[in-house]
Amino acid sequence: MKIVIAGAGRAGSLLAEMLYKDNEITIVDYDKSALDNLAGLSDVTSQLGNAQDPSLLQGLLSAGCDLFISTLGDDRSNIIASSCAKNFGAGSVSALVSDMVYINSSILYESILGIDYFLSPDQLTATDIANFTESPGLLVSEEYGNDRIQFYELRVWNQFKGSGKTLKEIMEVIKEKLVIGYIKSGRQVDIPTGETRINSGDILGIFGKHDSMARAVKVFAGDWEKKKRVVILGGTSISVQIIRALKDKVSVVKLFEKDKKRAEELSQILSKYKVDIVNDDPLDNRSQLMAVKDFDVFIAPTHDDERNVVACLLAKDIGIPYAVSVIYNKQFGELVDRFGIDFSVIPYYSFLNKVLRIVYQNTVKHLLNIRGIEIAEYEIKKSFKFLNRALKDIRYDIGCVVAGIIREEQAIIPTGDDVIKEDDRVVIVTKADKFNDVSKLFK
Repeated sequence: MKIVIAGAGRAGSLLAEMLYKDNEITIVDYDKSALDNLAGLSDVTSQLGNAQDPSLLQGLLSAGCDLFISTLGDDRSNIIASSCAKNFGAGSVSALVSDMVYINSSILYESILGIDYFLSPDQLTATDIANFTESPGLLVSEEYGNDRIQFYELRVWNQFKGSGKTLKEIMEVIKEKLVIGYIKSGRQVDIPTGETRINSGDILGIFGKHDSMARAVKVFAGDWEKKKRVVILGGTSISVQIIRALKDKVSVVKLFEKDKKRAEELSQILSKYKVDIVNDDPLDNRSQLMAVKDFDVFIAPTHDDERNVVACLLAKDIGIPYAVSVIYNKQFGELVDRFGIDFSVIPYYSFLNKVLRIVYQNTVKHLLNIRGIEIAEYEIKKSFKFLNRALKDIRYDIGCVVAGIIREEQAIIPTGDDVIKEDDRVVIVTKADKFNDVSKLFK
């Protein structure tokens, strides 16, 4: 696929790093030093210039462009660049935006401006956090096979009765048809075998049908059916969107905002929502923090990574069961798991995963990249060399776990005795460094 990325900043460079191996990437920026930082990516074409310049875009897109993605510094620039690209023949165009007016009225703006996708890292982050808040312990939720196969990433809770037992022993007790696609234990992420041991605190990637998955969540992550009491630190854009997403799904929301003017603004913005806005800083005024020690979830979505982490650690220390942090620094984000924070989100990674789904939607459906693991869905052709062979006999040949099969619109959660047939759609799980080879096999 021919992809043009406008902007070589944080979002643009992340996209280039993720996509360049199996796509033709051109990245445009007026900052030569930003382009120089991508010099190590082979086969990425750099173009120095202003991505809003119609003459530059027309010449650049004349050779063809399947997808244009604008990740420049502000909404206006991204909308101008994307709209121009659409008019110059780009197949699909996407604009990174922060103002929710474009997200809330996306259909109207798409028809007026010709922009296919308005993507907001803040909005995607807020959705992820709201989903976790509603079901603590559940880190990621996706659906495959036309919504017939559910994927959950969850953290095994500290009261899990099977802690320390092998996967084979646990599955014999649970008696649900599930596939554990991967396990993260400490810093190590592996594709498990029946002899892999599961411990409290581990992170699991689980696949199954909806009814089985509902029961699996209760077994591995605990039963959290009651409405939660939620604390939010700071009145950021993400905070506002979290509150909107949680409407009627939680019992209490308390929002701390230390800036008086911003607290007053929030009172107006959130006047239709059940939220208690407190003009104070619980990190400076510990009595305010102690007043929420019986709450269920603490969320820190400020723009200061260190502040977010410290706040979450303090919340855990006073007894709040679940702590959630937004992290902006990629390197810092990789350390968060060690601090015992239950859920962390890097906004640009949420954006990246959304773009990946757009890129691969015609050949690989609903692709997800997570913790160095790739999850994808393929339609099986007659040329697939392992047709009608038991999965237990080909696992090492195909280099992945087959987590689900859709056959004649029916979902199959496979065992080792199941086979792959022509016209099946399969959901696979593999290590990121093996994905290109596995993808070629299934394509």
